[in-house]
Amino acid sequence: MTREKTKRYFQSPLQQILKSELGRGNSIRSASDWPPHCVMLVLLDRPFKRRHALAPGMEYNKLDDPHYWQAEYSIEIEPGKWESLACGF
Repeated sequence: MTREKTKRYFQSPLQQILKSELGRGNSIRSASDWPPHCVMLVLLDRPFKRRHALAPGMEYNKLDDPHYWQAEYSIEIEPGKWESLACGF
């Protein structure tokens, strides 16, 4: 198993979605903070392989903005601090 598939990027339930996507053949394009409010943004190379169930407090947004990404799952992990998992086109 590659390091990408075993590294923990999120404190939140987004980690399970990321693990599922990597297991289905998607790969990570980038992972970093996205100031001022997103403490971790992981961008996948390809669209999400399936629609994932939302954990309490989690949001799904379909942006379809080629300057950014196609869709994202986000969750507020503490007041004013978010984690996001986004996918490319």
